[in-house]
Amino acid sequence: MQKAISLSSIILRLSLWLAVAAVLFLTATAMFADFDRVIKLLSGISLQWLGLIILAVLFNYALRFAKWSWFLRLLNIRVPFKLNLWVFFSAFTMVLSPAKLGELVKSLLLKNRLGIPISATAPIIMAERLTDLIGLLILCAAGFSQFAYGGRMLLLTGALIASGVICLTRPSFWNLADRALNLHPKLAGLKSAVRAMQQSTGSILNLKAMMVSVPLSAISWAGEGVALFMIFRAMGLQTDNLPAISIFAHAFGSIAGALSFLPGGLLVTEGTMGMFFVFAAIPEAQAVSATFLIRALTLWFAVCLGTLVFAFGHQRSDLQAFTLSPESSSSCATGDQ
Repeated sequence: MQKAISLSSIILRLSLWLAVAAVLFLTATAMFADFDRVIKLLSGISLQWLGLIILAVLFNYALRFAKWSWFLRLLNIRVPFKLNLWVFFSAFTMVLSPAKLGELVKSLLLKNRLGIPISATAPIIMAERLTDLIGLLILCAAGFSQFAYGGRMLLLTGALIASGVICLTRPSFWNLADRALNLHPKLAGLKSAVRAMQQSTGSILNLKAMMVSVPLSAISWAGEGVALFMIFRAMGLQTDNLPAISIFAHAFGSIAGALSFLPGGLLVTEGTMGMFFVFAAIPEAQAVSATFLIRALTLWFAVCLGTLVFAFGHQRSDLQAFTLSPESSSSCATGDQ
């Protein structure tokens, strides 16, 4: 039996991650740029620019919340607006999990507060990640075409995603999953949860639903690409195609980080963005400064915001959502009806 987690341990974990981020920043600065130059560039960004950059990031959050709410409505799941907003932003506490899969905490919080079966809402987390990936690929499309074999890679990735969507919406896939659960007695209890997930998946991954969710994803992630562009402009950088470079670098770095399955895509996202900036002939100091600031205002700002929102609105029982022991995982799957 795993000991229940406390709010103080969540905050401690956040503090440790922030310390890791600081070490990574100092290391990257020492290796790839002049530290004094980087500090000068960052401190020279005006409050007006910083406010606009944060607004662009919040624009991303607003559209992602709209997409989450859209998926809930498609499944006829009614959640009071204030509670829904709290659940959505509380999940930001877990964005450091590999590929953001820790955002399953939204399903756990909804079950705790409203008794909504986890099997009914868990497919939304999967649909969020899938439509995010498709949206990011759309943003990458123009940039990919500029590289050797880039178009082929984009087509291959798109074909794999399309195949995954088709599989998840075909009854034969779920029938196969149902038969697989019969192979072991302990897995048989999951069959009702799998059937509920099948029903939810069919409602949110059909063509009509994705005609709304995919554009929302592409536009929302473009917002963070625009934030990166504004960071460069705030530092006085002027170069050809800077908006396209910023949006593509952020989108491609985000995909690489997600596919790495490292916590928050750490190192991979930053490294991918930095590599692209080198190809785009962005000066080292501006590249390091912009990479650090965009990650601080997206990844780390999100974690801090999520922790604060959760802290000010949580009930003691909500802390169980952050404790996934073997016993609780089993009950999530079988006892949530």
